[in-house]
Amino acid sequence: MPVARFIDPTTGDVSLDGRTWRRAPTAELAIVVNVLRTPLGSAGRDRTYGVEEVDNELENAPARWKAAVQVALKRWVDRGTLRELVVEARAEAAATGTVLRSTVTFRGRDARRQSVELER
Repeated sequence: MPVARFIDPTTGDVSLDGRTWRRAPTAELAIVVNVLRTPLGSAGRDRTYGVEEVDNELENAPARWKAAVQVALKRWVDRGTLRELVVEARAEAAATGTVLRSTVTFRGRDARRQSVELER
C-alpha cells in the first residue's frame, strides 16, 4: 500500500514532521482514522464514505456506534485490507453530557495488530 499521511485521531489534523508530512505507521491505520472522522454523506466524491452519526445520549449509543463503524469499514474488510476487525464502545458520563469512547482494533495486510482510540 502507498505511504499515507498521519492524521491525529483526536483532532483530525494532518501532522508535520519539520517541513514535511509525517507518515502514518500504516496506510490501513490512516484509512480507519479518515473514515471514522468523516460524517457519512459529507465526502464530496463518495457519499457512502464515512460513519453514521450517533446520538451519545441514547441508551443504546455504544451498540449503535459499534454497528455504524462496522458498516463504515465494511468495504475494506471485504477487500481484505482490514482483517479481524473488533469495535468496542462505551458511554461515560461527563460534565458536558455523555461521552462515547471507542477502540477499533484490526490487522492490516502485514498482519500487525493495530488499534485506534476515539472519543466523541
